[in-house]
Amino acid sequence: MSPSVESSVSLPTYFIGHAGVGLLFDDRPRNEIVQANLRAIGEEILALSPRPKAIVAFSGHFEAGEIHGPGVIEVNVKRGTHIQHDFVGDFHDSKPFVYEYDWPHQDAPELAAQLWDRLRKAGIKAKRVERGVDHGVWVPFKVMFPEEKPLDIPVIQISTFHGYNLESQIRLGQALESLRHEGYLIVGSGMAVHSFASIDEIIDAPTEEEREVIRAKVLDESRAFDTHLRAAVTKKNAKERNEALLKLETLYEFKRSHPTVEHFTPLLVAAAAAGDAEVDALGVDVVDPGFSYLNLRFA
Repeated sequence: MSPSVESSVSLPTYFIGHAGVGLLFDDRPRNEIVQANLRAIGEEILALSPRPKAIVAFSGHFEAGEIHGPGVIEVNVKRGTHIQHDFVGDFHDSKPFVYEYDWPHQDAPELAAQLWDRLRKAGIKAKRVERGVDHGVWVPFKVMFPEEKPLDIPVIQISTFHGYNLESQIRLGQALESLRHEGYLIVGSGMAVHSFASIDEIIDAPTEEEREVIRAKVLDESRAFDTHLRAAVTKKNAKERNEALLKLETLYEFKRSHPTVEHFTPLLVAAAAAGDAEVDALGVDVVDPGFSYLNLRFA
């Protein structure tokens, strides 16, 4: 993707572990750590100078629709986007207040349309769509940018590719690398480990003793994959980093940590878009059975 306006300043690229809607109301110490990690990233973003013209967000809850087939990217060009209460669980009986959450924000449909056009000119099939902002963006952003420190930058959502071709997600990130030099801040929102299947295994164990055995096994798997991922993503050279990230798919722990890949692919896009930028893990490490809340900054 050829840059239209070069800048002497390259903005960082971020990957955040977005968690579920429980991030907003869970008062357990572990969740407070996750919240604090995200708030610190939000403060970093608000302190960036010069100010980004827009945040380009990739979420684990925005894959291109299967109806378009493989190899297609969707760009949200809707004006006045609502937030989607698109939660994995049904909270209508247990926590109905979650459906009252809102997150005021700015759109940039004109800029989104420009990015759609640029993707097409870069040889990527892209379609314009109109949708709301999914919880992979607004839930963590609601923590990162609270009412007293609101986000003053518009948000553009672009999908990842539909399906399991991880190399295509790397190519998408590479096509967007030039945006970092043009005032766009790229944020991938997913999770380094995301396995509800593993959680179900723990829950479905017939006895408490077996449940603890499975919980320990899943935690070991999650920590192992988190460690492998950190080693891969901290490669100094972009080519080596991308190759190392793709090789993770061959690990036993990969399928255990990502039975489906939609929460992993935003990390691939963000890492590839960062080029040779150095990477740092941000905040306090939090790895639970089936989940890792790893946050990364590429700069």
